[in-house]
Amino acid sequence: MGDSLWEDKEVMFDVSLFKLKMRPGEKVLDRMDSIEDTKGNGGDVGRLIVTNLRIIWHSLAIPRINLSIGYNCIITTAVRTVNSKLCGTTEALHILTKGNNSRFEFIFTNLVLGNARHLTSIMGVHK
Repeated sequence: MGDSLWEDKEVMFDVSLFKLKMRPGEKVLDRMDSIEDTKGNGGDVGRLIVTNLRIIWHSLAIPRINLSIGYNCIITTAVRTVNSKLCGTTEALHILTKGNNSRFEFIFTNLVLGNARHLTSIMGVHK
C-alpha cells in the first residue's frame, strides 16, 4: 500500500481490517450503528463510518464483511423508498458509484425507525 492514497479513489469489498484503519490525515466525521447494507447484505446489521475520504460499512456480526467507498467514486446519491428485511418499507440512501471499471449501487437503511441521520451525514459530506 505504501503512501499511495487509495481510500478516496476506490470501491473495495471485504478488505482486511488493516485497510479499514484510518490513514494519517483521515478523520472520522460520523459513526452510526444499526445500518443495513440493504442491497448487498440484507438482513445484516452493521456500522457505517463516514470519514473525510470514504464511507466504510461493516457487518457487526462478521467484520470481515465490509465495504470501503471512496468519495471520488460516487456518481450520485439519492433518497428512495425500499423494502428492508429488518424493518420493512422505509427510506434509504442509494449511492451509485464507479470503480474498477464497474458501476456499483449501494443501499443503506437506518434500522432505527424515523432516524435519517445516515442520509443527511453522507449527503452533506459528499457535497
